[in-house]
Amino acid sequence: MTLDSDVFDVVVLGTGLAQSIAAAALAKAGRTVLHLDPNEYYGGEQASLTLDELATWVSERASANSSSTSRYVASQRITYTHASATPLTPALQADRRRYALSLFPSLMPSRGALIDTLIHSDVAKYIEFKLLNGVHIAFGSSFERVPGSKEDVFKDKSISLPEKRKLMKALLFAGGEFEDDPLLAGREGEPVLSFLKSAFGLSDKLAQAIAYALAFADVDEPALPALRRARGYLRSMGRYGPSPFLVGQYGGAGEVAQGFCRACAVFGGTYILGSEGAPSDIVVGDVGEKGGAGEGAGVSLRIDAHPSPIRAKHLLAPPGFLQEPGVTRTTAHLIAIATCQPAVLRKRADESESESAVEPDDDTAVLVFPPGDGPLVRALVMGAGTGSCPPGQWVVYLSATTSGEPDPKALLAPYLARITDAVFVAAYLQHSPEPEPESEGPASEEVGAPASEAEEVSGVAAGAESTDAAPVVTLRPYAGTHTLTEGVEHEAREGARAFRALCADAFFPHEDDDDDDDDDDE
Repeated sequence: MTLDSDVFDVVVLGTGLAQSIAAAALAKAGRTVLHLDPNEYYGGEQASLTLDELATWVSERASANSSSTSRYVASQRITYTHASATPLTPALQADRRRYALSLFPSLMPSRGALIDTLIHSDVAKYIEFKLLNGVHIAFGSSFERVPGSKEDVFKDKSISLPEKRKLMKALLFAGGEFEDDPLLAGREGEPVLSFLKSAFGLSDKLAQAIAYALAFADVDEPALPALRRARGYLRSMGRYGPSPFLVGQYGGAGEVAQGFCRACAVFGGTYILGSEGAPSDIVVGDVGEKGGAGEGAGVSLRIDAHPSPIRAKHLLAPPGFLQEPGVTRTTAHLIAIATCQPAVLRKRADESESESAVEPDDDTAVLVFPPGDGPLVRALVMGAGTGSCPPGQWVVYLSATTSGEPDPKALLAPYLARITDAVFVAAYLQHSPEPEPESEGPASEEVGAPASEAEEVSGVAAGAESTDAAPVVTLRPYAGTHTLTEGVEHEAREGARAFRALCADAFFPHEDDDDDDDDDDE
């Protein structure tokens, strides 16, 4: 294809969630947007892939040799290593297009930046969600559902009455304004597990349930950030049902990214995917809107789809397109397909139907394996009801932060074996840059309002007109350890931050601020 113009207000590289949110908002604000992705699919590092696409993705990153000179391909082989996948059986091969397998398995808090952005952008109409059925924690050979509300606590027959009282005190504390509470004073940096046991007299088992499966804390994480995260999740309960989390259909984050790309196209954005959209010869300098010298700072680049250089006032991209990524944190990932129902979705043999916390139609769950002889491991189970796989099958995602470069499959396979038997397994290591200091837990971006004058983005005041903003705005990848529960929130905030670096207009302006929040609280 050949473009109608060489000149755009903004060129966006990659169709990851943050880029797609920013692109849609910029297009709605009247900016001309060219959105490029060297992949054949939408979503970038948050993509949802079919089974054959995942096999290809693994193969490309497992290959040590490549004729490609693309900076993006080179950075991908630094970010993802030790990738492997089992061969596709004939049955899997026949159904390969019926899977939606996420490179960014994640949950969406019912209150937060992403849900607000979806509502106010009207992109929610393109996306389907369902409630997460439950969060469980592994104790020995059993998987126990974690109570998160008063009703859950008092229905749980495995907890004694004195323990229930202590647990309720801990939950009420975590859901409140505890920053100035004397109980926490001077103990903000104490490991959250130790704090819960000493402050509320909780047993080790209950303290682990709150720390690892309600606050999703890391090993030895300080009390303050863990409690803030727990508060955000507790306050998300009840908005759409008894769970604080929503599960995205058809792979989750990748489908959401594609929804924002669709919105960008509706507002006039131009898309080129695949090798024809792979950028090269990126130059930042005095290129001008018409290519003449001295016309102002900007960016130029080349793509195979167009014979002449593309010029833009601004380039918006994650670091992988611009520089070699830094590596400081390693996470092992495993994606499995099972034809046997995962144990976490089955009632225990000693339970009746009325006693079981697992409903017959449950097909989603989070399972946390507390640290012991091995690392802290988190698992997400997705059934056919999420659009992730054909009926009678389940997708299981496992992840663990590691040190060194272990074999990810060998590390996580024992945990998978405790959940189910698999007919397909893919595994890889993901290397991330140093995370920034913890924020105060889940926080909602104020959607629909211009940015504060004090907010800074890449050294440029957020909300500045695009002619005054830096030519290149770099999107920061999520680098924390809570991708499962915080990853999409980070992407939503980054998308808003990037938009405000280039545009003084309101972020997805809307006439009616009433998104039923008041009704949801009733």
